[in-house]
Amino acid sequence: MADKSKNPLGMVRDPYAGDGFILPDTRCTDQRKDFFHRTKEILKFLTISDLALKECKNKYEQLLSKNQLKTDTPLKLGFSDGRSTIMPVRSFLNGCNEGVELLYRQVFVMIYGTWETYLFEILEISFPQIGISENILEQSLKILMRKNWDGKFCKMQNTLDIDYKASDLINHFKGFEMNFGGTIFKNPFHFLDELAEIRHRIIHASSMLDNGKPIFINAQMFPAYLSFFALLTEYVDKLFSKKFKYTQIKINPAEA
Repeated sequence: MADKSKNPLGMVRDPYAGDGFILPDTRCTDQRKDFFHRTKEILKFLTISDLALKECKNKYEQLLSKNQLKTDTPLKLGFSDGRSTIMPVRSFLNGCNEGVELLYRQVFVMIYGTWETYLFEILEISFPQIGISENILEQSLKILMRKNWDGKFCKMQNTLDIDYKASDLINHFKGFEMNFGGTIFKNPFHFLDELAEIRHRIIHASSMLDNGKPIFINAQMFPAYLSFFALLTEYVDKLFSKKFKYTQIKINPAEA
């Protein structure tokens, strides 16, 4: 554990289960603390929704196996607010299967969104430091709407005079494997560009790839996905705190 290249996040043993590892205490601005709070809420939603969909599917499959329902039996599903819908059992079960895959894709988008929200918030407090107090959203969009992430950070460097260097960023991720679909990335921003493309296709291309196949997100990737953004926000938080003297306090990410 002493060699950061073998444990770049400084992971510590889970004090509850004991057979896994969790993020350690880490220094954060208020903006990075909010990032961890939002991701914790998203992962909680993922856990509860994933379990609910699978338990619901299992319950109705058991009823089918006991011949208490048939696949074409209509189900009336009602809600406490008066809404209701009717569908056959087979459609309901298909919805549970499709719902899990849809859930994973949307959680992928939501976690990516927490990263961009963090950046908007750190830019929001930083522009006034250089004398820009109006149209901050537009100023931020001029940076974040650029094509690739290295370009965005080069623009930040030129605008806000932060000490961004691609070599420093790569070194910060030393020992952290960035693998998506079997492709290994060495530069974190190249990896982030790939994640951004997947996010774009989920939102704007009906979750389809160029070969016409739907994007499949494996839920087992989420711990590594979050870990990537934990490292990335650590790097960015240090950049902005060093430049603008922002206060960082040590927090437990699980309790953010």
